[in-house]
Amino acid sequence: MLRALAAGLAAVLATALVPATAHAAPPRPATPAATTAPRVDDLGPGIVSAPVTGAAIDGNSLYLVTRGLQPAVIARYDLTTRTVVDHAELPTGTGGWAATVDHGAVYAGMYGVADIHRYDPATGTATRLTGLGTDAYVFDLAAAPDGTLYAGTYPSGKLYAVDPDTGATSDLGQVSPGQRYVRSVAVAGDGTVYAGTGAAARLVAYDPATGQRTEILPEQLRGEAFVYDLAVTDDLIAVGTEPSGKLALIDRHDPSRYTIVDTGDRTVDAITIDGDSVYLTARTSGSVYRYRRSTQTLQRLGTPVPQDETRGVFVSGGQLVGVAGSGEVWTLDPDTGATTVTDLVAAGMPAAPEPAQSVAVQDGRYAYVGGNFGLQVHDLAAGTSRRVRAFGEPKRIVPVDGRAYLGVYPGGFVDTYDPATDTMARRGELGGGQNRPRAMAWLPDRGQLAIGSRAEYGTVGGAFTLYDVASDTAHRYDPVPGQSISAVAAQGHVGYVGSEIAADGVPPAATEAQLAAVDLNTGRTLWRWTAVPGATGWSDLLAHGNRLYGLTSAGRLVVLDPGSQTVLASYQLADAGGGQLFWRGGTVYGVTKDTLFRLTDAGPATVLGGLGGGWFNEPQASYDPAADVVYTLRGTDLVRIHL
Repeated sequence: MLRALAAGLAAVLATALVPATAHAAPPRPATPAATTAPRVDDLGPGIVSAPVTGAAIDGNSLYLVTRGLQPAVIARYDLTTRTVVDHAELPTGTGGWAATVDHGAVYAGMYGVADIHRYDPATGTATRLTGLGTDAYVFDLAAAPDGTLYAGTYPSGKLYAVDPDTGATSDLGQVSPGQRYVRSVAVAGDGTVYAGTGAAARLVAYDPATGQRTEILPEQLRGEAFVYDLAVTDDLIAVGTEPSGKLALIDRHDPSRYTIVDTGDRTVDAITIDGDSVYLTARTSGSVYRYRRSTQTLQRLGTPVPQDETRGVFVSGGQLVGVAGSGEVWTLDPDTGATTVTDLVAAGMPAAPEPAQSVAVQDGRYAYVGGNFGLQVHDLAAGTSRRVRAFGEPKRIVPVDGRAYLGVYPGGFVDTYDPATDTMARRGELGGGQNRPRAMAWLPDRGQLAIGSRAEYGTVGGAFTLYDVASDTAHRYDPVPGQSISAVAAQGHVGYVGSEIAADGVPPAATEAQLAAVDLNTGRTLWRWTAVPGATGWSDLLAHGNRLYGLTSAGRLVVLDPGSQTVLASYQLADAGGGQLFWRGGTVYGVTKDTLFRLTDAGPATVLGGLGGGWFNEPQASYDPAADVVYTLRGTDLVRIHL
């Protein structure tokens, strides 16, 4: 659908870039100044979904909180009819990881802002109960026998007590020194509160009567990144970890007595205890397990939604009930394995556009937008659009030989989507403790994907990986020790990488990002260079001829001579959130959140402004040279810009 641009023409033509400051003008073909705004085709919402983070159960009702949508929604799902029978918009937050039910009231802990909302199923209304300091996430909520709510937060790593009647809060302090995530919270019948942390796994028992805290996680698990989920009974604490997928069963009265079970998976993400049975789900497989305490045996019961995350697992009427993060509810008979899966949007869950993770165009026929456990496939010829379930968050998408290759978080996987067969497949993984793909480029002469990544939570560093698509094998290198790789490019046998100092869950080990050159044949690092002093990360790199073009995460655009390691020109863009560069007929173009620009002899010039792209990651663009169009986001809509 084409939307008129006349109303914003003056703003579109006005520059959105700070005047350039150049050290020296690099040789580059002259480019005429644009006099009219390019035509823009609006292709509708980039990705539409109803992914779920928070889940809680009360009798026959399952309560679900959305992820990444604006506004966030809490919905009531009826287990008998398998339909969404009610929903309410939540006043603040972009989603809710935490949900619990107590005395008929439902509580949702939000992210974007660490607020807690109360939903009344009788009236179908939601109100803000309280906020938790300056934190950004409420990761878990649990109700004590006396009605007190306990909440775990990020990034302060604190435990809070909340009065559900008045909203009065008590800041109980950081659960474990230095740990920024309280990822899981559970309360025993005697009021003892258990909190699991990250990005170094710790388990702390908190006595509300005395304020005493005791760390009780078995020593063997202290190398894990997270105590990801918890469940407690009068005599047992069940703990699930990431990234080694361990289940620990700890005697609540004598924590020195425990059993550790290896699931063989990455993350134990949901646990419930039912008598002798401990039920758990694990990703990345999406499998459901039962551990029998009497026989000390672990049994895989099934995989209701393969390669998905589970946001809650419950026992109801002899059945297991689970919530898949991609937006499904499943039931599984633990004795027979019989399974039903219900798509929440089909069941009445409100769907909405979500912030995009990535964008790419394939052969001028398909445009892809990545989201939370989803990939929106826009068939440009048919004029249709639909969401396909993905096996995580596609951080980057690169078309190769009729397929879309996806760099997927969490776990650092490489997946493919084949539009001819409409199938998603897991091809391989980066390995080496890599978790978050940050950049990806196709090297056609080598048959390889060049991938930059960030390491697991709690670990500094990352990797530059050459991934062979024919053999699905990964060759990892560490060109910038202690930093992750956030930008990649290649020219001939040389790969160029840009680093970022950021690490997940721990302070960075460096103060400035670097550029490095890598011999693609040997993996040897040829040089490292701090090209932009003070820069903390590179958003994109583009190699062409004897020039290297770079964009930092703070919006510094530079033209470089990699041979002499010289900065030829440097410009500060108005947008400070990074973006993506592409080459068009002798000219460098780039997309930031608000602006499509091109690099002229006089510096960057706005081609189209006012995009306001709704991105989860740094803004991205995909150029189709055959049609001379570029695909990116305007707001949450996918747009095609005719150059």
